[in-house]
Amino acid sequence: MRNKIILHAIIIALLSANVSLQTQAQNQAPAAFTNLMKLLGKWEGKATLMTGGQKHEFTYYVDFKKTADGSGLYMDEWFTDPQLGTLKGSNLVGYNSNDNKIHWFSVDNFGTAHDHLGVWKADNHFYMQANEIQQKKKFLEKIDLVFKDDNTLEFALVSFLDNKEIEKGSAVFHRTE
Repeated sequence: MRNKIILHAIIIALLSANVSLQTQAQNQAPAAFTNLMKLLGKWEGKATLMTGGQKHEFTYYVDFKKTADGSGLYMDEWFTDPQLGTLKGSNLVGYNSNDNKIHWFSVDNFGTAHDHLGVWKADNHFYMQANEIQQKKKFLEKIDLVFKDDNTLEFALVSFLDNKEIEKGSAVFHRTE
């Protein structure tokens, strides 16, 4: 009987230690994850997009919300342009502790689905890129997000098909909520 009590005490102690370590790990999230949470909220910005030899200017909207019990972000994005139409996109963003990278998956109604891998170059500068094959050619999309302050975010995008620039965009977003 005494051995059973000792065994139960050891099991309870081990379980308690494991829960405590898991709680500590969650409370000590890496900077890559905590920096990502700076995106939370609604943003709006004047955007310019060069594509197909044409310049488009429009107001771009994004809305970031926590997902997966606060372990990631969900983002809606949208804009309307007279020539391009109305874009509606959805994004799922999370930090992967196995490779220490941000994984950012985007899908939109223009037929785009990209899996981006990203890193923080500095606490205020996030960079990501998507590498894939389109039309049997190498496609590369590079995106930079730079926080100028807590409520101002600069966005820059450039896309290449077989090393030839096919699209370039920029925006300055301001937090609205």
